[in-house]
Amino acid sequence: MSDKKISRRGFLEKSTAITAGAAAATTLSAPAVLAQAPVTIKMQTSWPASDIWMDFARLYIERVEKMSGGRLKFELLPAGAVVGAFQVLDGVNDGVIDAAHTVPVYWYGKHKAASLFGTGPVFGGSATTMLAWFHQGGGKDLYRELTQEIMGLNV
Repeated sequence: MSDKKISRRGFLEKSTAITAGAAAATTLSAPAVLAQAPVTIKMQTSWPASDIWMDFARLYIERVEKMSGGRLKFELLPAGAVVGAFQVLDGVNDGVIDAAHTVPVYWYGKHKAASLFGTGPVFGGSATTMLAWFHQGGGKDLYRELTQEIMGLNV
């Protein structure tokens, strides 16, 4: 340890200089971050513009935009605006649209197992049992296997 003492004045001068330097560095870097334009996500639904499912999509994007602090913006498109209602999955996979609001049962033409993930629970099940199966009973792994390995999608 050094026996050299620091005066109160010296300490205050040095700490003020360090604080001012840190504040200047932060202030100078802030405009670059703030100046970035929001990212716009083109999201098409499988629903007509007047459908209640389109309202659900609107509520979803309002929440995401709010949570992102304006960093994310969505261009919400109804069915058929870019691709057909049943082709939104292909549209995302091919990069034609950025996101989709749809249900897996609409992919039945691609693979019949898609209906397992896009229809309501059966045989007396409830939404809770369906979600429990998906998250705790291996459903999520089967879904990933179906979409990525069997159907060859990159979504």
